[in-house]
Amino acid sequence: MDLRNVVVQDAHSTHHGQEVDVRIEKGIIKSIAKSKIKTASPKIVTPGLMDLSSHFNDPGTEYKEDLNTGLKTACEGGFTDVCILPNTFPATDNRSTIEYLLNKASQQVTSVHPLGALSKKLEGDSLAEILDLKESGAVAFTDGAAPIMNAELLLTALQYVQKFNGIIVSRPRDLSLSRGGQMHEGRVSTSLGLVGMSSLSEIVMIERDLSILSYTGGRLHIHGISTFESVALIAKAKKSGLAVTCDVILHQLCYSDDSLSSFDSCYKVDPPLRTNKDIKALKKGLKNGTIDALSIDHLPQDTEAKNLEFDMAEFGMIGLQTAFSSLLSLISTELPLDILLEKLSNGPRHVLNLPKVKIEEGEFAKLTLLDTHLKWVYNQESNISKSMNSPLLGHLLTGKSVGIINGAKSYFPSAV
Repeated sequence: MDLRNVVVQDAHSTHHGQEVDVRIEKGIIKSIAKSKIKTASPKIVTPGLMDLSSHFNDPGTEYKEDLNTGLKTACEGGFTDVCILPNTFPATDNRSTIEYLLNKASQQVTSVHPLGALSKKLEGDSLAEILDLKESGAVAFTDGAAPIMNAELLLTALQYVQKFNGIIVSRPRDLSLSRGGQMHEGRVSTSLGLVGMSSLSEIVMIERDLSILSYTGGRLHIHGISTFESVALIAKAKKSGLAVTCDVILHQLCYSDDSLSSFDSCYKVDPPLRTNKDIKALKKGLKNGTIDALSIDHLPQDTEAKNLEFDMAEFGMIGLQTAFSSLLSLISTELPLDILLEKLSNGPRHVLNLPKVKIEEGEFAKLTLLDTHLKWVYNQESNISKSMNSPLLGHLLTGKSVGIINGAKSYFPSAV
């Protein structure tokens, strides 16, 4: 297989920024040579995109999304790898549920990395069989969309996973400080008459989690930070030597709480969309390395769950298929494309201690091919997901994945 006239976007590659021809044989990058003839609009090749947090609802609520449609959506979006949250029915809290996911996904182009449940049945009371989950293929442990309210459970988990250098993933939200909240608590929520979720809910949980981490040691990843105070807290913790990483969800950078003025439930997400001040701090945190990765938090909801009065609608937004278009909208002098792509490719791999993907001869070919100029309509016909809860539906978008290579497996849309 040959990729001709592609520009390498990989800061760890000696070919970074060069227009090259890449030959791949048996899933390995066989050769990389400078292109003899330059093109006006070369496509980009980057280490395969990876998402840290996707809900595929399988098993249990497959009418919203199932493993096959979820992975096909990820594949279309340019993702070679996806981490699946354990919030299923039954929960991913035992060996058989992990094996179910890995077996069902084995023939897909996009690779699955299951996140094992931290607590039994995700009830937050006692630890799941973490070692058993690890041996069956879980890459980290979390209660996913459910915050770890039980401080003793987090403490015990951080101590336990040190036996094998495991990772605990926390979603920072104190439920007692956000009960009934529909959006960010602030000027916009007041004007709309909606119950707000205070930033304090996130800040208090991060402070608690970092205090426990300081006491126990171990490795903690904080998923989906959304406030400027959170960035400052994690920067301070890293400076003190704590083994903590964090990510920000892509849509948190694309939209602010002003987006909810129309009461469009597609913008109802958890954590809630915050203020422009928060967005500015999150972008700065990405650039200076405080924030390790971008995530998508693809959360499908059926029409019946979203087409309701705002305060009754479910939280969540889908985003795997449109991720690159959204990413392009963020490019600036402060946040260039190479940093954004790094945070959505090797950033997640760094968080999970997975091997870094490099675009070099002799390396495993785990690549995403991107077209920054391609215009396409995202609508009911082009949408791969079973769900349609995206504010981008019906829009003309710019930028798209036009193929992925994952070793011996590959996917190139027929229209490209």
